[in-house]
Amino acid sequence: MSLAPLPPVDVLRPADIGLRVFDEINATMSGLTGVSTEHAEVRATYDSIRQSLPTIENIDTFVSAHPVAIAQLAIQYCDALVGNAGARASYFPGFDFNAEPAQAFGQSGRSIVLNSLVDRMVLQGLATEPVQLEVQNELDNLITRLTTCGSNCPTGRTETVVKSSCAALLGSAVTLVQ
Repeated sequence: MSLAPLPPVDVLRPADIGLRVFDEINATMSGLTGVSTEHAEVRATYDSIRQSLPTIENIDTFVSAHPVAIAQLAIQYCDALVGNAGARASYFPGFDFNAEPAQAFGQSGRSIVLNSLVDRMVLQGLATEPVQLEVQNELDNLITRLTTCGSNCPTGRTETVVKSSCAALLGSAVTLVQ
């Protein structure tokens, strides 16, 4: 009598991708926006949410607290970028932050914002990076939704739309996954 061999053990294969951890996320956001990690508001936000950011690179450890903390930090970096007239003029050259959204996000203004963000934040030539055009289309759709207030937009809406677009991309997997 012969015994049948046991089926092979099913072993989980580790993921090909991982997460940036807390200090890497902070440094990446700083590098992509040009805002120092020591900027007062950025530093205060980072210190308050640091424990909610990923602490190990294994993507299987991603929990619900991570995207919330990442979003908070991304919003703060983008707020610091857009809130500084010199920094935003350099990052978004030619964009009129003082114009009403309908004017500011006309074809040329919209292109300035989309190209500035995508060109700086989305890498090219990597198998795991999203397609730049797809990212631009999603950001374009976001800008369209955020500027539907027409001529009744609240004061500062143009800045808010740019901050929101920046934070949406900065807080995405584009900066989190490695």
